Amino acid sequence: MKLKFCGFKTIEDVYKAKDLDIDAIGFIHYPKSKRYVDIDKIGAFANIIPEDKDKVVIVVNPDYQTLSNLIDNTNITTIQLHGSENLETIHFIRQKKDNIKIIKALPAKNANTLAKYIQYYKGFVDRFIIDTPSISYGGTGQSYDWEILKDIADVDFLIAGGMDYKNIQSVSKLSLNHNGYDIASGIETNGVKDSEKMQAIIELVKGVN
Repeated sequence: MKLKFCGFKTIEDVYKAKDLDIDAIGFIHYPKSKRYVDIDKIGAFANIIPEDKDKVVIVVNPDYQTLSNLIDNTNITTIQLHGSENLETIHFIRQKKDNIKIIKALPAKNANTLAKYIQYYKGFVDRFIIDTPSISYGGTGQSYDWEILKDIADVDFLIAGGMDYKNIQSVSKLSLNHNGYDIASGIETNGVKDSEKMQAIIELVKGVN
């Protein structure tokens, strides 16, 4: 199972996570998010993260200039599209940097809508993240009915939306085809990344090394 820890805002929190047994660390570059960080900070954060971890920037309906700035001026390895981006945006990213990974986040509205979204983007992105529907494009800390994911197969996807120790335990009892979890609020205490919560989730998902 993959683990992506997301929503890092400070260098102190990045240092807490950078050497943990996780697969990706995410930074949110969306001004309306409470976890927003600017390009300079993203660049600084990415530079201290080991190469064995994906460095993910989350954007919402970005313009091409924003994408170019992120790709040209930071060490990110992955762009996560969290809005209603079209395939032209994905093609632009691929042309800009052909080896960059692209994640598409999708709102878990209902099974039929999810199937349509997946069919539209499948073949153009590397992974999906399925999150709680929100007018603020995620970051709610709220979960949803995971049963709507039961028919998803043959695509790489992570579950997001209110993921914490307890909810991961609940999801793991379902027969879903997910490949891991994307977690932000579930590894925080009062808005700060919590080392104990991060380690507990790692041991739950990946076992004890």
